[in-house]
Amino acid sequence: MPSESEPRRFLIATATAHYKNEPSWDRPGLVDARQDIIDLFTKQFGYEHVSDLGLDPSQHQLTERLRAFCRSSEREDDDLVAVYLAGHGEVLDEEDGGGHVLLTHDTDPDDITDALPTELLARKMLSGTRVRRLLLLLDTCYSGQGGNELTAAALRRLNRAWGTVSETGLVIVSSAQPFEQAEAGAFPRTLREAVENVATAGHGPKALALEAVVQQMNAQGGHQRVGLTQVGLTGKVPAFFPNPRHDPQLTHVDLAVQQEAAWQREADRRDVELHTRLLKRAMGSADPGRHGWWFAGRRTALGDITDWLAESRSEPTRCALVVTAGPGSGKTAVLGLFAALAHDELRHTVPVHTLELQPATVAAARSIDVAVYAQSLTNQQLLEALTAAAKVHASTIGELVEALQKRDSPLTVLIDGLDEATTPDTLCTGIVRPLMEHAGHGIRLLLGTRPHLLPGMGLLRDQQVDLDADRYADPEAVMSYTMRNLLQADPASPYRTCGPTLRRAVAAAVAGAAGRSFLVARIAAGTLAAVPEVPDPQDAEWRANLPKHAD
Repeated sequence: MPSESEPRRFLIATATAHYKNEPSWDRPGLVDARQDIIDLFTKQFGYEHVSDLGLDPSQHQLTERLRAFCRSSEREDDDLVAVYLAGHGEVLDEEDGGGHVLLTHDTDPDDITDALPTELLARKMLSGTRVRRLLLLLDTCYSGQGGNELTAAALRRLNRAWGTVSETGLVIVSSAQPFEQAEAGAFPRTLREAVENVATAGHGPKALALEAVVQQMNAQGGHQRVGLTQVGLTGKVPAFFPNPRHDPQLTHVDLAVQQEAAWQREADRRDVELHTRLLKRAMGSADPGRHGWWFAGRRTALGDITDWLAESRSEPTRCALVVTAGPGSGKTAVLGLFAALAHDELRHTVPVHTLELQPATVAAARSIDVAVYAQSLTNQQLLEALTAAAKVHASTIGELVEALQKRDSPLTVLIDGLDEATTPDTLCTGIVRPLMEHAGHGIRLLLGTRPHLLPGMGLLRDQQVDLDADRYADPEAVMSYTMRNLLQADPASPYRTCGPTLRRAVAAAVAGAAGRSFLVARIAAGTLAAVPEVPDPQDAEWRANLPKHAD
C-alpha cells in the first residue's frame, strides 16, 4: 500500500483471449500474458488491481467499466492509473473510415468496421473525469497506429484543469509499430526483463524512466518494436514504474559496478589489440593463417629493454624508454614479444627456447601491467585506457597524474604505435609527456614510435632503443628471417627443393639489399617464394632490382 505521501496506484488489466463469433481468432496465450502484467504491477510496482473487467469483455463492458472507474467520485487528481489492453487489433481500410480498432469478445467478423475505435478510449477515460495520470499499455497488432490515434484524440480532450496538477500526462506504450503484428505474451515478458535489468536503472532513481524501459525492451531483439508516446505532460513524467531496486545506500554499488564494467570493456579492447596487432607482428609471419613464430635475433635490443624493465620499481633511473626507428625496422615485433610475454595466458605459447630468449627477459616482461596499441586512438581514448589499467576514476590527465602519485609501486605501461594515433603530436605532448614529468614514480612507459615524435616528449633519440642505430644492427637476424620467408612464405616455394648453397646465396642477396628492414626482407623473400624459378644470385641485373631499404 502507498504511504500517505505517495499517490495511489490502480491497474486495470484485461485481455480478449476468446471470440464468441470467430473461434479462429482465439488467443489463449493472452490469459497468461494478462496475469504476468498483474503480477508485475501488483508485486513489483505496488499497484492495486481493479478486477471489474476480467477476461473477454464485450465492447460495451470495456468502454462503460473504464468510464465508470475514471468518473468515480473516489478518483483523485494524483492517482496513477495503468490500463493494459490485450487482444486483436486491426487497421480499417480508408473506404471503411480508416483507423485502428480493437476486436472485443462480441465483435462480428462480418462487420469489423463496427469494432471499437481505439481513439474512443481517450474520450471514455479523460473527458469529464479526474484522471490526470494515465498509462495505457496497448498489446495488440498494429497498436502503434492505435496509439497515434489515441494521442490525437487525447490532445482534443485535455482541458485546462490538467495544468493545475503537477506531473500529469497520458503515456501510451504500444507493443507493435503501426504495420507490425504482435506476438502473444512477448510484451509482458520483455517488459519484465527490462524492469529487472540493472541497465535500465540501478539503485539510485526512485522511478524507472519510461524511455529507458522501452529502450531495453527493444534491445532484446525480436520482430516487434515497442513504441512510446507521451502527451499532456506538466513537469516530470508521472512515476508509473517505481524502481524496485531503489535504495539510496546502494547507489555507490551501482557506480562501482558501472566502473568495473567500463574497465572490463577497456581490458577487452586491449586483448583485441594484442591478438590482432602486437602478437601478429611479434610472430613475424606475413600470412595471417600461420601460427608459427618467425621472430629472429634482436638480442641487444631485447637486452636493453630487459635491463630497463628490471630496474628497481621504487627508484627507476628514468620513467620512459622508447623503441624507435623508421618503418620496417621491427619495433612493433620487439614490443609485441614483450606484450605476449607479459600476458598471463599467451606467455605459455611463446617458444622461449626456440627463440633463445634469456630467462631475465621472460621475467622482466611480467612487470608490464598493460599493453596498448595506439593506432587510431584519440587522446581521450588513450586516457581511458590508462585510467582503466590503473583502476582509477579520472576524467582529465591531471586527475590521472594525481592518482598515480599515490601508488606504492609504478604502473608499467607498454604503448606502441604513438605515431599512428589520431593526433600523434597532441597525444604525446598532452598525455604522455605530462605523465613522464609529473606522475613521479607512479608510472613507467615503454613506448614505440617513429623518431619525429621524440622532441615533443622531451626525449633524445640517442638515449633510446633506436633500431636504426649501429648498436642494434642485426644482419644475422635479417638473414635468418629472409631464409624463413623463402622456405615457408609459399607452400610451393622452389627454395624447399633447391640446394642449400643456392638457397643461402639468394637469401644473402635479399638480406643485403634489405639492410636493417625486416619488412623489405619479408616482401622480397615472399615474392621470390611465389615464383617457380630460382634466380641466379650472381646476376648483377637481378641483384640491382632487388627491393632495398631506404637509409
